[in-house]
Amino acid sequence: MKQIIRFAVIGILLLSLASCGASRKREASPITTYIMPGSEYLSGNGLIRGWGTGTSDSESAARKKARIEASTELASILSQTVNSAIEQYTTALSEGISAESKSLLIEKSSIAVEQTLVGATIIYDRFRKDDSTGQYTFYIVLELKGKEYLNELYKELGTQSDLDKDLLERIFLKTIDESGKLQK
Repeated sequence: MKQIIRFAVIGILLLSLASCGASRKREASPITTYIMPGSEYLSGNGLIRGWGTGTSDSESAARKKARIEASTELASILSQTVNSAIEQYTTALSEGISAESKSLLIEKSSIAVEQTLVGATIIYDRFRKDDSTGQYTFYIVLELKGKEYLNELYKELGTQSDLDKDLLERIFLKTIDESGKLQK
């Protein structure tokens, strides 16, 4: 008799636990896709673009944060593009370029990166205000022209280099296009 009561109690407990789990309804969460404003502006076609966003309760602070973030991203993209292009360029000319010429090219390219970033232009500048929180959100896209960077690099190198400018330009512009495809 004791065993029958034990089985009955265990059965009742199992049924009640199973029914508790079944009574819970899973709430379906709707999947929403949020496309960031300005995200259609990608690098490519000789243009390097960096995107940034900033949020603050002050309109000017939000804009400044977005500008700093866009500048940082642009500097990172430009630096990666330059490093990749220089690596491809020196590989293509592995026999014809000396170690001294390569180090000069690397040194001058970093100086040209800093100088070129100053000339970045804003091509997208929008904001929205969340009325419930009073927060401003700015979206900014900065743009650099690849040829402007190369002109700055050539200026930095002066007449001390024996660069194959056509090859370097082709490699550099191809690298910009490839980085734009990776952003998608």
